This record gives sequence, C-alpha cells and structure tokens, in this order.
Amino acid sequence: MPVPRPAPPPGVLERLTYIQAPVRAVWATLHDPAAQDALFPELRLGPAAPSWPAAGATRSARLRIGLLVANVRLESLEARPSARFQMILVGDGIRLVRGWFLEEVAGGTRVAATAGLTTGRWPGRFIALGRGSATGIVETHLRILKEMAEGSRPAGEAPESKHVSTLGRP
Repeated sequence: MPVPRPAPPPGVLERLTYIQAPVRAVWATLHDPAAQDALFPELRLGPAAPSWPAAGATRSARLRIGLLVANVRLESLEARPSARFQMILVGDGIRLVRGWFLEEVAGGTRVAATAGLTTGRWPGRFIALGRGSATGIVETHLRILKEMAEGSRPAGEAPESKHVSTLGRP
C-alpha cells in the first residue's frame, strides 16, 4: 500500500506536476550527474561524494538566487529510491530545504516538489531585490525535470518519430 504524502509544514511551498514517464525514469533523471547543471540552474555543484544521494551525504555548491550569491553546503536528508528525496542547503544567512515526493499514477509519475526558504535580514533583501524566490526555483526545476524525464527512454527503445525501417535495405 502506498505511503500517503504528508502535507507540507506551514511556510513551505509545494508544487505538483504530472510527468509522463515511469517513477524510475524520473528518479534517474533527478539524480543523473550529467543533468545536474540543467536541473539546478541556481546551483553550481561541487563534486559529489561516492555515496550521493544517500542520506547523510554532503557536497558543496555555489547558490545564486536573485542578487544573492553564496557558498552553501548541501546535505541529503532522505533518499528513498523511486519514492522520496530531501536535501538541505545551508550557507551564511540562508537555509533552503528541498523535497521531492514521487508517486506512480495513471501510467506516469506525480511529483510533489517542496521548498522552504529561511534567510537572514540582508540575504533576504538581496534575494527580493533580484526578484528571486523559492517559487521560481521550484517551478523552473519541475519544468526542466518534466522535459528531461519525458524525453528519456529505456535503453534500446527508439523514439517513434525517428524510427525508420531498413528491412531489405542496407
């Protein structure tokens, strides 16, 4: 029986989207090392530990939200393959908790993405001045994740639009 998705705590933003791809493909896309720069445009990620994304694994990054640019440390809080992933970004005067809950529905995947942003006085002003927000981060991320996951196919399966029969021809 599937585990119900908990309601986000007060002050935490949640956005839902449906991706026409299996849960495993969405999970693989979310953690594909080659896709990290595209999936997380607000971050310049440092090298990942061999255990990433396992819970407790950490890595460094440079975060840019609005006019704020800060060095941050990422820590994986929870990683349940094909189900949930949570991480926290902590830097000087900023704390961003991100979460993804994946649920198989109607032959695809429902993704609930959450973000809770806590800042100090000055970092919050730099973010606001540059028109940055947790909403922008989550919505951009979900759009990119959807495009990438729906574009992925199982190994050996060709896209229908490019399939060309070569029966009897070299």
